[in-house]
Amino acid sequence: MPLYGEMQIENSDGVEERFVQTFSGEVFVIGAGAMAEAFVKGVLEKRAITADRLVVTGRALGGRAAALGERYGVRVAGMEAAASARLVFLAVKPADVAEALAQVRPHLNGQPLVSFAAGVTMGWMAEIIEHRSPVVRTMPNIPVGVQEGVTAISFPEGGLEERDRRDILFLLEQLGEVVEIPERLMNAATAFSGSGPGFVCYFLEAMEQAAIRLGFDPLLARALLLQTVVGTARTLREWGLAPDELRRRVTSPGGTTQAGVAVMEDGRLREIVDAALQAAARRSEEMGQAYAVAGESAARE
Repeated sequence: MPLYGEMQIENSDGVEERFVQTFSGEVFVIGAGAMAEAFVKGVLEKRAITADRLVVTGRALGGRAAALGERYGVRVAGMEAAASARLVFLAVKPADVAEALAQVRPHLNGQPLVSFAAGVTMGWMAEIIEHRSPVVRTMPNIPVGVQEGVTAISFPEGGLEERDRRDILFLLEQLGEVVEIPERLMNAATAFSGSGPGFVCYFLEAMEQAAIRLGFDPLLARALLLQTVVGTARTLREWGLAPDELRRRVTSPGGTTQAGVAVMEDGRLREIVDAALQAAARRSEEMGQAYAVAGESAARE
């Protein structure tokens, strides 16, 4: 059976002579929360896989898992469905990883296990599943749901076939950028790109509230805010500029931008941002250590 097929795309006027590559294997997703939905939504919208080849499970087959089934047309099944999957994606909170792995362990037979969980190491997970499958660690961020995310990925040193590597990259690359890094940098990636959307939104919250205090209607403030962010990001990418270069271009001596930046510098914004990322990276490492203890007991059960 081929690993990839082709899907013909249709529009309202008929059939277009255009084909997209689709993954022909079955993908099993453990979890039904925000990241699981972002992954499901992203690969389906990009037509990287068909809904009938996506299987989702959760703590219960009702609730969020059932809602994903209804919303996206994917199958909902218990852990036993992992046995027939080509790839297994683990999309649960770090605190739930040990339990989820213990439940799926009897159904693993060599198919790669791809984890989205922050702070949880490949070695730790491999021990829990008794090395029944190679483990891949990733850290996607929430914009994967609109195909504009970034996913940091670490592959194991051995045990993963080249075709499996290609398959994993194929699916994740549909969702945005994929950056391969050594696992020792994964906590830093979790702090930077994984938590990054939250940090950016915190800053945007402050800008939006300040705009309203300046007299803008909330809806207008939101519209201006979003387009400013989207336009700035696109300018950086398309012009190939570093953030400091673009900032200098829009900062005239004695002008409005300089006045605002001076306030941020007085408030030591750079130091605050650095401290925030350091704290997030430490927390990622702490979570991994804490769940390793829980994992040892789960592995013995």
